[in-house]
Amino acid sequence: METAGDLIDAFRSDVVDTARPYFWSDDEVMRYADAAYNMFVRLTGGIPDFVSEACSVDIVTGEAEADLHPSILRIMTAERRSDNYEIKVVNATDRALSTASDYGKVRNLLRDDKPGPVTHMVHGMQRGKVRWLQVPVENDVCDMVIYRLPLKTLETVDSTLDEVAADHHIYLLDWMKHLAYKKQDADTYDPQKSKDCAAEFEAYCRMVKAEWERYKSKVRKVTYGGL
Repeated sequence: METAGDLIDAFRSDVVDTARPYFWSDDEVMRYADAAYNMFVRLTGGIPDFVSEACSVDIVTGEAEADLHPSILRIMTAERRSDNYEIKVVNATDRALSTASDYGKVRNLLRDDKPGPVTHMVHGMQRGKVRWLQVPVENDVCDMVIYRLPLKTLETVDSTLDEVAADHHIYLLDWMKHLAYKKQDADTYDPQKSKDCAAEFEAYCRMVKAEWERYKSKVRKVTYGGL
């Protein structure tokens, strides 16, 4: 399995920075590797997940809000673990939050503090936070299908790149070089190279994202009627 060390060696070979003292320090190149790893995941839409620690959040009696795992980019579905009841995922501007009528007056459910079973989760008001509707009356767990960032950062040369498929690893070098050529130093600063490397990386990510979207699309049969 490829590691951050393999990626760093490939970077130094590409930019001809193999002799000490390096133009880019080991710490700098490690930061570039981690940034490229995360940026690839961001630009391709995130890592689909329904089994890791990031996919569950505790529902606590009397607590209207809960902390989400910081890696989460998007929540696709959610349900209560106790009975597999669907929890609707909405945002603060969703019309579903302003359709309840109280004696003929429309009221905003977002501020509703009435206790009851959790039926909605409001996501997107604040990074890393979710609000339950209604306020929980018993402890439970919310299980989710999500898209997320990598769970671990690349911190050492032994850190694995296991959350990004191996055939994409070589393209991470483009984003690393984009960052490297932005370094404000006479021997490293090259804004045109930096721009070109960013463009190549972003184009590749668009292609990968489009490929993934096609993979996810459900095949439908088309039936043509007669005259």
